[in-house]
Amino acid sequence: MFPTLPNLLAALSAQDVTRFRFIAMLSILVGGLTSGYLASNRFGLSEKWAKKLMTIVVVSFNWLITLFIIWKIPLNISLIWLPTVALVLMATVTVITAIISHFLKLDQRSQLTFILAGGLSNHAYTGGAFVCYALFGTIGLGLANIFLVFWWPVIYFVFFPLLKIYEMRTSGPDIKLDLKQILDPRFLVIPAVIVALILNLTNVKYPQLINKLYLVDIFVYIASSLSFFSIGLRLKVSRLKNYINLYFPLIAVKFVITPALAFLLLWILAATGQNLDPLAQKVIIVLSLTPSAVLMVTMSNVFDLDAPLASALWVVTMAIFAIIIVPLLFIILA
Repeated sequence: MFPTLPNLLAALSAQDVTRFRFIAMLSILVGGLTSGYLASNRFGLSEKWAKKLMTIVVVSFNWLITLFIIWKIPLNISLIWLPTVALVLMATVTVITAIISHFLKLDQRSQLTFILAGGLSNHAYTGGAFVCYALFGTIGLGLANIFLVFWWPVIYFVFFPLLKIYEMRTSGPDIKLDLKQILDPRFLVIPAVIVALILNLTNVKYPQLINKLYLVDIFVYIASSLSFFSIGLRLKVSRLKNYINLYFPLIAVKFVITPALAFLLLWILAATGQNLDPLAQKVIIVLSLTPSAVLMVTMSNVFDLDAPLASALWVVTMAIFAIIIVPLLFIILA
């Protein structure tokens, strides 16, 4: 009988498990994008499936992943500046991106998509967190997760409701918020965040069965596979040239303005006597150089924004991150 995934992972050391996760995620990224692209461009699968699959990700997996991750993260007051910096960066860069978008002559759907691409970065499994592990080991991976403690709640308590309001307004000016709108299953992650924080802060024991069966890994792989496949469905090589005028301002936001703001925040903290651990500073620098978030593409599909633009912006920033930024980080920080 063939061994199951949990049994295989249980037989590996902690370092080997993380390497396995990294290789698996790279395989899922390449395989998902390629299969989605071929399904749409070679076999005629409709792009409309992208929204359906992304909705499945949000309703079936995102809330569970968020619940288990936040419940498990060690919340230590001495590390409060990590998630604080993340929150300030997100808010500031989102505002800057919104200002830039006003000069790009975009329709509202494309403008909101561009703002999401600038304000939300790929800090988690499929981006910055794994670079932190590769550079700094398991401690770096842990600090990257702590960096996201405030980030996740803001995404689901601020960005999701605002997009819901936008969706309602575009559906018709007479539509009002009612119980049906409030109970939208796409918002399951909001009560999940609340429950996770309560469980964490009240020291409710984290079920070892979740670790033993590697449920979070399994959910992440399924959700990521569906997300990358959906991005591939929307990806048309011929369309990439349509957005050239948007690539350069977004690249400037992601890889120039955001890291510059991160260095400024670190300088302000040091000047006010809040000297962070050197490793925590390096984690902040790495995470300030990450590409647009996969979640940005998910949100663009789920809330009927400009999904083709979202896929194109994600592909371009991810390519620059993988080909240029990551090697430079290894040269400088390794």
